Amino acid sequence: MRAQRTLIAALVLIAAAVFSYSQGKSLSHARASLAAVTPSVIDVGFSQSMLLHHQQAIAMSQIMLDGKPTGLHAFARTIASTQLVELGEMRGWLKLWGEEEHHQADMVWMLLGSAPLDASMQKYVMDCRNADRGMIGLATANELNELRQSEGLKRDRQFIELMLKHHRGGVPMAQFAASEAQLNAVKRMASLIVMEQSREIQHMQNLLAALQTYPAPPTE
Repeated sequence: MRAQRTLIAALVLIAAAVFSYSQGKSLSHARASLAAVTPSVIDVGFSQSMLLHHQQAIAMSQIMLDGKPTGLHAFARTIASTQLVELGEMRGWLKLWGEEEHHQADMVWMLLGSAPLDASMQKYVMDCRNADRGMIGLATANELNELRQSEGLKRDRQFIELMLKHHRGGVPMAQFAASEAQLNAVKRMASLIVMEQSREIQHMQNLLAALQTYPAPPTE
């Protein structure tokens, strides 16, 4: 009889342990699932900052699609269409998260990674903080107006120069988000932006070198 009671007690303990393990495993799974859809400060900050960045790239590209003659029509259309799709995704994320489409001018989200920023990234954040719109590489209103009014090769050169500066100002924060964002969707987009814009930077450098072989139009 005693052996039977001992066996029953052992079975109860085993059942309790299995139940406890199962509950703990379910809780861990639930927490992991929640973390997979809950954005970090970096996810939100990157989406807000890159949203502003994309808005201007699209605006500059649309200027080049206004009907004036240009050899950059296909390139401008590629930038506009690619970044419109990405902008739509980021807007969707921010809406889903209940966050505003408001760029954090102090770029504080880039200070919250898993490790301290290296010297180049520290300089990038400081340069962004000191920039008029809280981000380096953005064209000024005067530069955009001049782009609208220019024509021919002069305008093509201006567009490439402005877009080169623009891309170079955006790649560092995309590199940071590609490694430090919490959500896989954000990481994937940041990595894609790094790849796309790095490739376009190389293309624009080649275009600019080719355009330099043509004489600049006389200034009035």
